[in-house]
Amino acid sequence: MVDAAIGGKTGVNHPQGKNLIGAFHQPKLVLIDPQALATLPPREFRAGMAEVIKYGVIIDAELFSQLEAAKRLDQQRYIPEPLLQEILTRSCQAKADVVGNDEKEAGRRAILNYGHTIGHAIESLTGYRVVNHGEAVAIGMVTAGQIAVELGLWEQDAADRQKQLIQKAGLPTKLPATNPAIDIDEIVAALQTDKKVTAGKVRFILPTRIGDVTIRDDVENDLIRRVLQKMQTRE
Repeated sequence: MVDAAIGGKTGVNHPQGKNLIGAFHQPKLVLIDPQALATLPPREFRAGMAEVIKYGVIIDAELFSQLEAAKRLDQQRYIPEPLLQEILTRSCQAKADVVGNDEKEAGRRAILNYGHTIGHAIESLTGYRVVNHGEAVAIGMVTAGQIAVELGLWEQDAADRQKQLIQKAGLPTKLPATNPAIDIDEIVAALQTDKKVTAGKVRFILPTRIGDVTIRDDVENDLIRRVLQKMQTRE
């Protein structure tokens, strides 16, 4: 409702990477019934909240603040109907505004991939079976946020606020626990298969403040490794 329904992008996963095969095909109509959310398993609802938080970070500081003020975000039944309407409306409007100006992702539409660069790598390396898409995006947002802090683009306080909001939604903020553990060098290598790589450079969407981001293709692999090492699950 808040993400894939808007924008006309279709895609399927491939063993080499997430959404590597696809096309743009705009629907004639998008119908959203909030009552349908009650049929979702709680884990799937939480996955959707990752995309909502994404919009708050990249484009809508007011939405971010509304989410922070909520008592709980991890299950639909705890979210008041007025807030749920705000979540659906503001998320769809945010994506429509971006896509309306850049349908084929030639420029600004790339900001919608916030958290997805690392997230897609984690999904593919775990065979799409350990974490779902929203959980992977949540991990990716925490990673991107900390990379932005390390680069001096974002304040640590803002990164902490993002992490707390992700946790409030019941989403992970550490790399998933697997046996054997996910190899960080494999994550870094997997970034090269991302569909957003241009001339061998991985494109990261990095926050500069809550409600705004920048696009960078100069993030060093060593920095990515350091941040991911801090995000490894500890027993």
